[in-house]
Amino acid sequence: MSTPGWPRGGLDAGAGVTVGAEICAHGILFGGWGLGLLAEVAQRSAGRRLSDLSVSYLRPVAEGARLEVGCELLAAGRSLGHYRLDAVDGGRTALTGTAVAGPAAAGPVAHAGGPPRVPPPEDCPERSYLSGPGTSTAGLLDVRLAHEEAGTGVAGSALLWARVRCDLAGEVRLAVVSDHVPYLLRRAFPWLARVATVSASLRVLGGPVAEWILLEVSLVACAGRTAVGRVVMWSAGTSLVAVAEQTTRLTPG
Repeated sequence: MSTPGWPRGGLDAGAGVTVGAEICAHGILFGGWGLGLLAEVAQRSAGRRLSDLSVSYLRPVAEGARLEVGCELLAAGRSLGHYRLDAVDGGRTALTGTAVAGPAAAGPVAHAGGPPRVPPPEDCPERSYLSGPGTSTAGLLDVRLAHEEAGTGVAGSALLWARVRCDLAGEVRLAVVSDHVPYLLRRAFPWLARVATVSASLRVLGGPVAEWILLEVSLVACAGRTAVGRVVMWSAGTSLVAVAEQTTRLTPG
């Protein structure tokens, strides 16, 4: 019996992965799984925890494609290492980015305000999917809607509980579930036909990452066909562990 591929199993030698249906949406690699893949490769190559990841999505990756991910050390100091990452599909770069790896932050994270108060995940309904619940990438993700302000344009917001149904490092799980700005955009602007990620970033602040992560999703700005959103992530809904941002390209219906 063959060993399951990433994310259920390990990466092939040389950090290669075949893009399976379970990490795709509508036949295309889900942006969160792309970000998570690069986070996984960065941590394995560095041998240290990921603290910062910025990725540009150059072109979509189809289900069944073979991605080869390379990680190159650019500079190293006493505590931090800077790396370049490239995911190549058929000889063409599909994802490219930079990562910083180093020691985890010590002590609690200082922040303004506190975590949102929401019902526990078991009391919240599953979020909606265009392809229906339990299909494609939704099979490995369990995302529950705790609260939503939809149909209000750039003032829209959403609170979502999220967990990943496979064994991955906490930083990788944060990268995967951070990709929920497009969900909010579709709810805030129902007339959109397509939302494509242009770039995404993840800043990991340290601390343990619980099974359930509370996502505080908001829109920062919308100008023409470009929108920017932010996701603040709370481990178990109590401890601030990461902040992500996403720039998207909007296609009207």
